[in-house]
Amino acid sequence: VITPIAKLLTAKQAVAVVSECIEAFGGAGYVEDTGLPALLRDAQVLPIWEGTTNVLALDTVLRGELGAGLPALRARIEQAITSARADERLAPAGQQALAAIEHVFAWLSNNDDPRRLQANARRLAMTMGRALELSLLIEHAAHCAGEAGQVAHLAAVRRFAATPIDLLTDINSEDSARLIE
Repeated sequence: VITPIAKLLTAKQAVAVVSECIEAFGGAGYVEDTGLPALLRDAQVLPIWEGTTNVLALDTVLRGELGAGLPALRARIEQAITSARADERLAPAGQQALAAIEHVFAWLSNNDDPRRLQANARRLAMTMGRALELSLLIEHAAHCAGEAGQVAHLAAVRRFAATPIDLLTDINSEDSARLIE
């Protein structure tokens, strides 16, 4: 389950990160001499070469071993969160990651229609991946407790937790299914 999710999220994030780097350099970032445009072109190919976002999402929810993989993913998220229980500053983010993966379980238990699953595959896979990413950031921050850079690790957790983790918003799934017909 993690392989297509990792490919999906890292490919999408690479494009966004390199684009932000170019923007940070201003007009100089657009000039070929900096090497940044080549990085952007290379990053742009990732969501295509590794499998498009939709294909990887469908691999996750339709062709993968979701029945075994999703409980294993939840266990890994819980393990990461448990490692951080000593630091109450990480608790809200841990609850957010756990709530997102629990929402995936609840959604799947109430939506067994293959059309609906296909229509929401992207949001399901991204929610699973973002919950895992957040939990791994939490685990890393807990591991770095007492180190000089701990404040930065906590800031990274808070910053990532401020972005949408659970992408399974309540939208009309029938509309989504109609859009793919």
